[in-house]
Amino acid sequence: MKRLRQTLGVLARIGLAVLVLGWLFSKMDVSRLAATLRGLASAWPMVVAAFVVSSSPLFFSSARWRAILTALGMKLPWKRVARIFLVGAFFNTFMVGSTGGDLVKAYYVARETRHQKTEAVTSVFIDRVVGLIVLALMLVVIIVVRWDFYAAHSQTRATALTALTVCGIVVGGALAALSVHWFEVWPALRRWQTKPLIGKALATAERAYNAFYVCRSHPRLLLVLAVHSLGVQLTLVASIALLGHALGLTLSFMDYLCVSPLVGLISSVPATPGGVGIREFANVNLFAALAVPNDKALVLSLVSTAFLILWSLPGGILFLLSGPPPREGMEEGVGAAGETAHDAP
Repeated sequence: MKRLRQTLGVLARIGLAVLVLGWLFSKMDVSRLAATLRGLASAWPMVVAAFVVSSSPLFFSSARWRAILTALGMKLPWKRVARIFLVGAFFNTFMVGSTGGDLVKAYYVARETRHQKTEAVTSVFIDRVVGLIVLALMLVVIIVVRWDFYAAHSQTRATALTALTVCGIVVGGALAALSVHWFEVWPALRRWQTKPLIGKALATAERAYNAFYVCRSHPRLLLVLAVHSLGVQLTLVASIALLGHALGLTLSFMDYLCVSPLVGLISSVPATPGGVGIREFANVNLFAALAVPNDKALVLSLVSTAFLILWSLPGGILFLLSGPPPREGMEEGVGAAGETAHDAP
């Protein structure tokens, strides 16, 4: 029954993506869309430059994850971290499930750090959360600074207000989680670890929380993670700006900065596999506030997604060369992460 529900959920998400994309294409003038694609092809040097720049987020993301692993006492070499990260990126792009490459990354790191399985799995979660927090903080600053722009258009005003609410919850939740060590403030949590039913789960939760709490204890680490996260966002925007230039758009970098991260936040909602369809819908609607034609906004989103897919392919090749992990190994590396007693540094 559980497998059936998962299958139906995946099919529903795929169906939603197909419906949204189908609706968008039905609103497009085919001849204008074809002309836009021809114009983009004629500006191929700029497209190549955008493609090269679009690889930068992979570097910043893997560097951020390696910094987290190092802080947790898992000093893997750059080459190994990059290899695991690329394999994870491949599965995040091509798997339609909700865990995708994160599960694969967690397995491979847990396999190489057998006495720190909980910390290995938690490092993937920390990486996700840090990226989301920095994106939220960046969006808050951008929306406040450029509120006149957002308020002038109905589609951007409602989206900006919703984004401010979501970002406020994200930042507030992070501050609450890291303001104090909750297992020290509430000793009862540790006493519950002696209970037969939930004790093991709470012990694992504490080890995971200790790993997460390391970030608060190291301000320099926080700064490094923030810089890497900003690098991810700014190079993503730079790649889209280069694509926009290839399409003949006369927008400033700040214009792209006002829209692209907002699109990224919206498409992170797991309503469709990889945000496909949701990303294109948000792109078309929000770039309309900058007087960008729908056909160019759609092509901008589709081509940037194609870049993501292309840069994910090397991870698939590395995965095939190394061979797939055994299913029981995946379950051991993630499901039984709390069986060891090594404390996080």
